[in-house]
Amino acid sequence: MDKFLEHSVISYIKIFLIGIFIGCICRLADYFPADTLWSFSSIQTLLGFWMITNTLIVLLSTSNICAGISSFLYMFGMSLSFYGLQAVLGLFIPLFSGGFRLSLFVLFAVLSVPCGIAAFVLYYWNKDTVFNSVLYALPVGALAAETIGISIYLSKYHIFLFQLIMDSIGLVLFGILFFKRAKSKIIYVISFVISSLIFYFILYHKAVSI
Repeated sequence: MDKFLEHSVISYIKIFLIGIFIGCICRLADYFPADTLWSFSSIQTLLGFWMITNTLIVLLSTSNICAGISSFLYMFGMSLSFYGLQAVLGLFIPLFSGGFRLSLFVLFAVLSVPCGIAAFVLYYWNKDTVFNSVLYALPVGALAAETIGISIYLSKYHIFLFQLIMDSIGLVLFGILFFKRAKSKIIYVISFVISSLIFYFILYHKAVSI
């Protein structure tokens, strides 16, 4: 896979602008109701889309520093445009009324930092060590956990089909790619199962049990 992101100002500006664009798309997705079968507006509220896009950032980066900074700028740019566009659209469209929600923007801007740290760490899956098998398994396990949780939620409430399809595609593609790249296939599979269970019970078990 070609490396699109580099440790340079131009590269960081590009990923920041991409984050701005994605944030605008997510904000405009609020036009779609959340309680329908497809639930298109769910992309900004659930984790799958962010796991997929940040995993791609790590894959397309040329160094761990590049991955960390790029992930941070992507998430920060998304947060900025998401809440900024709401403030602008709220002047004309009642659906987006409420002004610039500073507290929520600060919250998600701060959360951009651990996203960057996670990307910095995950980039070490490129090292030719057995530990890379564990790192490769983490995003796949997280996607598997959400796929299971969303499947249960879909069967109960008939919503989030779009999210389920997106998570399933990401799970299959990353799962196969990372299995091929993992130094130890056995450790990868074991780590995948363990991380899937951990993410599921921490993030989704309580929600789907309601």
